[in-house]
Amino acid sequence: MKSVTEIQCSHGNWNYDPYMMGMANGLILARAILTGEEAVFLGAPEEWLRDRHCDPEVTSPEHEASLLLAEVRKLL
Repeated sequence: MKSVTEIQCSHGNWNYDPYMMGMANGLILARAILTGEEAVFLGAPEEWLRDRHCDPEVTSPEHEASLLLAEVRKLL
């Protein structure tokens, strides 16, 4: 239960959208019930990750590879 909660509460999971935050908070609650600990819930971030604009050219593996190749060519 601990590892599942840690994974769901990691950056990129819980703050992707409201559903994922709710899932994280549900796991936090379940763990608190099982362990008797006090639940400390996550609050909404200022911006959900799903709402961020990602330029496909900048985030594509092909773009990353071309940047790396350019750096290697400089060294040769």
